[in-house]
Amino acid sequence: MPRKWLIPILIFIGVFVFSSQGLKGGPEISVKEAAALMKGAPLPVLIDVRERADYDQGFIAGAVSVPFAEFRGRLESLKLPKLDPVIVYGADDARARDVTKLLYENGYQGVLTLKGGIEAWRAAGQPVTKPPAAKP
Repeated sequence: MPRKWLIPILIFIGVFVFSSQGLKGGPEISVKEAAALMKGAPLPVLIDVRERADYDQGFIAGAVSVPFAEFRGRLESLKLPKLDPVIVYGADDARARDVTKLLYENGYQGVLTLKGGIEAWRAAGQPVTKPPAAKP
């Protein structure tokens, strides 16, 4: 291969590698890393993108319920920090990655997807909470 093609090929590979994070939906965080982050400062904002009925069955303490279908419409009202950590999770990674990607596209730099979602959180023995029962 002629040497003149080496630099453009290396540039292409570099751009592809760096941009692939955006294609996947941004960086992920493991359950162990998320649990550690939740003990530090600043505390991360937790966003649960599952349907409200699923959220009501158990969620990570402090998480805000913003169902995936409602997320775009509620983004402005959430007043999320642009630089501090925001952890997005769902039942699995797919919808959370889509929300993470959307947040990155809107200038949020500290957003992370919880790898494996709430199921990975539960499987690791981490606590979940439920909303208080409604009073009659």
